[in-house]
Amino acid sequence: MKSGTTLLLLLLFISAQISVSQTSPHPVKKTVYGKTPASKTPASNEIATKADTLKSKDYYLELKGTVRQLKGNESENAKEENVKPLDSALVTIYSGDVPYSEFWTNKKGKCSFKLPLDKNFKIQISKEGFVTKYIFVSTKIPESKKDVFSFNFDVDIFQELRGLDVSVLKNPIAKVSYNIPLEGFAYDVNYTNRINSDLKKMYKDYYKLQKMAIDTAYRDSTELVPKIPPDIK
Repeated sequence: MKSGTTLLLLLLFISAQISVSQTSPHPVKKTVYGKTPASKTPASNEIATKADTLKSKDYYLELKGTVRQLKGNESENAKEENVKPLDSALVTIYSGDVPYSEFWTNKKGKCSFKLPLDKNFKIQISKEGFVTKYIFVSTKIPESKKDVFSFNFDVDIFQELRGLDVSVLKNPIAKVSYNIPLEGFAYDVNYTNRINSDLKKMYKDYYKLQKMAIDTAYRDSTELVPKIPPDIK
């Protein structure tokens, strides 16, 4: 009887152990905070990183200009012969009404500078004793088209002439902006055609007044030449 009781107790103990092992939860993996396995980095994070890298790149428009002195007659054939590089002309860049930067032309009349994108600028060309001209430049561009760009421009200025109406020069002589079909910066042709009619009138008056000034100076110089009195007989 005693051995039977002992066997019964042994069977109950074994049964209880099997039941416990089947109902116990699976072990939980330990989490280490502050560390993320490389293989678990979300793909969206990688895309965001690449986008940030692109945004941080320096996109700009580089302007390369040549400033020349205009003089001589109004013949179109002689125009290239009547201009020469203008040394030490001041190129001032305005953002709104605030000076942004300034440069001086070299002996070849050249200068270059970089402008950030998505802004409007006024490029003023001046020199003491000369008329002042300026160009309007918009560097605004679609986000998907941003890159590094370059644009060349020439500006001819002439010495101030008394009596000449230069009020047309209060307006920009040209406008430059991004041209989507050309995928680059270009002159605003419509604006150029409108302003050119007023500029041509100013140049016509300039050449006329210049000729009058030359003729007057020549006449005055001849009148100052002393006349030799005739021999007294």
